Amino acid sequence: MSINCNMCEAEIKTSKPIYLFSDTLFQENGRWTEHLTQDNLCSFKCLTELFEGSEAEGVKDKEGAECSVCKTKFMAGHIVSVGWKKTQRERWHKIITTRNYCSHNCMHKEFKDKKSPLQMEIPKKPAKKRKSTKKKSTKKKTTRKKKKS
Repeated sequence: MSINCNMCEAEIKTSKPIYLFSDTLFQENGRWTEHLTQDNLCSFKCLTELFEGSEAEGVKDKEGAECSVCKTKFMAGHIVSVGWKKTQRERWHKIITTRNYCSHNCMHKEFKDKKSPLQMEIPKKPAKKRKSTKKKSTKKKTTRKKKKS
């Protein structure tokens, strides 16, 4: 299963960095209910290019998810997740961090912040823990001779 970057059309290979952007609806408790759109991106550069020139104010609510930048609550907003692309055997991408945004303006503030987790150097994907391949020792059963009485 091949995934291409929505901006530069580069193939995002297995176990390589992936940036996931989605327009999302949230519940009152802050958990997402539905992703309306989802974009797969290969780098932070492609993520920033996707939103170049876009500006929009978010709708603030009394309940819902909390914006990672301005800390306001909202029921409809955006999610950006950073992680590694899944392998064929895996069901989900391995996510390092996820950030919620109430508006494009808050996303742009985060993009400009050099200390943002979105701008981190993505380390090499950690090796998956595998079961030990040590051979099991086989114990020979000793048979006891029955005494004749």
